Amino acid sequence: MKRYHILMLALVAAVTMAASTMASVAYRNTTELTPKAQTLKPVSKAEEPIPEPFIEVVQNSSQRTQASEFSQFRQRLVGAVQRADTEFVQAIVMPQTQWSYGGTVNLDSYNINNNQSKFWSYMTKAVNQGCGIDSQAQVPDKEPGASVWVCPDIMPVKQSIRPDRPNFGHLAVIGQNVNVRAEPGMGGRIIGSVSNDYVAFDSGRYNTLPAGAAEKMQADPLGGWTPVRLRDGQQGWILNQYVYDEENDYRVSFVRSRGQWRLRYFLRGNGN
Repeated sequence: MKRYHILMLALVAAVTMAASTMASVAYRNTTELTPKAQTLKPVSKAEEPIPEPFIEVVQNSSQRTQASEFSQFRQRLVGAVQRADTEFVQAIVMPQTQWSYGGTVNLDSYNINNNQSKFWSYMTKAVNQGCGIDSQAQVPDKEPGASVWVCPDIMPVKQSIRPDRPNFGHLAVIGQNVNVRAEPGMGGRIIGSVSNDYVAFDSGRYNTLPAGAAEKMQADPLGGWTPVRLRDGQQGWILNQYVYDEENDYRVSFVRSRGQWRLRYFLRGNGN
């Protein structure tokens, strides 16, 4: 009987250990399959993070390599523009670089040796909002198989146009969850947000501003404010660096030519 009791105790212990092991494995499997809860970062007082350059879906390793190379170039360009690095800009200019539709403007017109030149803020606004591939561009001097890039990329905004959501204004808001404030200024109360969509310019509110105030806000491409009217009728203000006026703001294009990235054009508006 004593030996029988010992065997029974050993059997119970073995079963208990097996059950415990199975439960432990089941728990680990459950926790590994359950997605971890995301920790949401607090909203910054800055308007929005600068988006990464938009890259079209690429189909092969060669296209992925080109996209990566352009992204690296864009990062260097952003740094050069922040430093007002004239040598960097001069090195990417070509004789064919287009500066205006009528041919009356060139790089010297912008006086880039002055670090207060508006050229730097215009270029910053264009390239900071991301870039996309211009698949329709015909560039004779580009390297075989190279892509042509244009900044800013407003295709995500154009995709918002539908029969029930037409483009009723000329202002494209580029970015995700761009703040709309009740008053112009970083301290203004946030009343909503816009993500890659068109908004209407609020001319009525613009015209009620004190003399000189409106022009001053509109003249600053990055730190100024634009009065807008949203689709639901709300009136507010959006920081200029996220508002793109296709008829007046600058757009730039880059192409790989003769072993390096070159500035294809630096143009204001759409030529109309």
